[in-house]
Amino acid sequence: ADPPRRLACRGAAMSANLPGILKTIAEVAGEAAALQLAREAGGQEMKFSGRPGSALARIVGDAAAAKIAAELGGEKRTIPMANLRGAGGRRAAAAGLMANGKSAAAAALLTDMHERTARRARRKVQISRLPLFED
Repeated sequence: ADPPRRLACRGAAMSANLPGILKTIAEVAGEAAALQLAREAGGQEMKFSGRPGSALARIVGDAAAAKIAAELGGEKRTIPMANLRGAGGRRAAAAGLMANGKSAAAAALLTDMHERTARRARRKVQISRLPLFED
């Protein structure tokens, strides 16, 4: 059994905010399996087969694939992207880079987006962190 492939994390861990079936997958096979599946196959349809060596098993490992297939059956399902792939993933990555000291220009180059989009992503994160009520 081959171990699951690992990719660099493009977004922040978000176990409480996992959408749809990713939340179920996290409960059954662990958050790491759900995040890896979203990174590699988010936005795509996939048949959840627990067979060793299946597409699902190549992404999350044989043991996790068996748990996922037992819970969700062998149906074909669309895997949500969360904020790990596509434009949402790039915005989350840019905001994270800027929170760690990168400039908007550097974050934009690293995440393949326009500098204005990177600045907007940073502003959106800053606004979402504002306290709603004063103590």
